[in-house]
Amino acid sequence: MNTTPASSTHYSAENRFDRATAGFTRVVVPTELGDVVAHVDPNAAALSDSATLLLHGAAGSWTTWLPLIRASHATGSPLQNVVALDLPGWGESGSISATATVEDLADAVAHVTRTLGYAKWNIFGHSLGGHLGLTIAARHPERTASVTAISATGPGALSVLRHPVRRFGTLPLLAGMLGAMRFLSTLGPASTGLVRIFHRLRVLGPLSSPLFADRRALDRSVIDSLATEIRPTAFARGAAAAARYDEAQWASIQCPVTLVRGDQDVFVSSTDDDWFARVIPHARQQVSPRAGHFAHIESFETSAPARGGSSVAA
Repeated sequence: MNTTPASSTHYSAENRFDRATAGFTRVVVPTELGDVVAHVDPNAAALSDSATLLLHGAAGSWTTWLPLIRASHATGSPLQNVVALDLPGWGESGSISATATVEDLADAVAHVTRTLGYAKWNIFGHSLGGHLGLTIAARHPERTASVTAISATGPGALSVLRHPVRRFGTLPLLAGMLGAMRFLSTLGPASTGLVRIFHRLRVLGPLSSPLFADRRALDRSVIDSLATEIRPTAFARGAAAAARYDEAQWASIQCPVTLVRGDQDVFVSSTDDDWFARVIPHARQQVSPRAGHFAHIESFETSAPARGGSSVAA
């Protein structure tokens, strides 16, 4: 286990001297869900037909993956052919509609990656992005080489998203967060401003503490990023889309799958591990010590798996 060095925990992508992201270009790709912004090396597809596809969670953007990108580069094994997306509704991409499904999101991501010149992909997904990555593997098996899902939104979280009142006791923090995001989403554009006010009042940090094993050990940019990247409407609509999806479809996944969760994750537990073991028996499961819901930020090391896939080993 390799603890992320402090210098690599920065979410900010503004350092033009950062060798790990040298050559990245912002590209806008039209999809049926609206324009999607991707950060890629525009020349990489000419050298390989396989992308490393990075899918953030419901409280992030493509910059969620900067610590992984930088730490991988620092070890001398940089991620290859990165396609780092802002999912519809997050970051700089267009909004997500109230009727959008997980299948719609999966097909939009696949369309973007193919448009950029890639025929196949290895997926890293965090939280909702992990859920989406598994869905892409089920819907596009011929193109998905591997999936590494970090704290994927699994059966425990989905039961709360479907029945937040009845299942409140299962994951009370998630149920409470969902209620808060639904309320904030009724405020429209003012909701993001309110989140930033909470941050300026130094309230957001303590509120987000349960998401991390040790919030005080994180670089300040992590919480700063949450303040700017949380999209209450997208969170609520993404949660609703996940709740409507039949996760039993993941049983059809054939590619290598690695499931990673922090040992102090408040949204994913050993009960989810048991479910995944039944539904995707070939999946490799790992528990990252001293990590919460953001194991890819708090504690990880990268490894080159067999059969050409990509994985995170905690």
